Amino acid sequence: MGNSREIFKSVLDDGTYLAGYSTRYGGVSKGKYESLNLALHVGDDEKSVYKNREILKEYLGFKKLIFMHQTHSDIIKILKNESENLGECDGIITNMRSIGLCVMVADCSPILLVSKNAVAAIHAGRQGVIKRIVSKCVKIMRDKFNAHDIKAYIGANISAKNYEIGDMDLGEFNAYKNGKNFDINMALADEFDKLNIKNTFFSNQCTFESDEFFSYRKSGVTGRFAGVVGFK
Repeated sequence: MGNSREIFKSVLDDGTYLAGYSTRYGGVSKGKYESLNLALHVGDDEKSVYKNREILKEYLGFKKLIFMHQTHSDIIKILKNESENLGECDGIITNMRSIGLCVMVADCSPILLVSKNAVAAIHAGRQGVIKRIVSKCVKIMRDKFNAHDIKAYIGANISAKNYEIGDMDLGEFNAYKNGKNFDINMALADEFDKLNIKNTFFSNQCTFESDEFFSYRKSGVTGRFAGVVGFK
């Protein structure tokens, strides 16, 4: 996985867990969705999307990949059966083996949480951050799975210098605005600190600036890449 056009950028692969982020490379989608688009809702050919998901699953070696129906909510679901329909959610937790939890993004923050007893994938854009979806997910992991050893991996998202939101009033989260720009990673760093999660790993890549990832703000019509996490 060392070349510059790799399918997946691993951040954790220790025999127990696998966590990391797909890129836009290695798939079959064409045009604006070239090439490893994983989203069905962006206008791409469905057969191509399903083929891309199969390519990623086989590459990672999971039995199944689970994708959410994301709506910028703070809804979190627990996956107990690989065949269940979770409905709308922006966070998913499981303790099942050989299942890859996927969060699709193209500027929002893809967050992967890993603990001895459970793993989680979270979709955290501006709306999710303001709704404190990360704190809500961590609380469920701690309450339901006794997960007090959480490590957090925050994938490539849009950097503050490229994320202008104008005069939008974010309430208490205005503290994370620099002029007209919003800093998602600074807000997340403070939230993890308040949650007493010290093992946090932030990507230094910006989706708007990198050619490795899809960026909605840069391209408009485009695909989605995914953060993926699971027990092997």
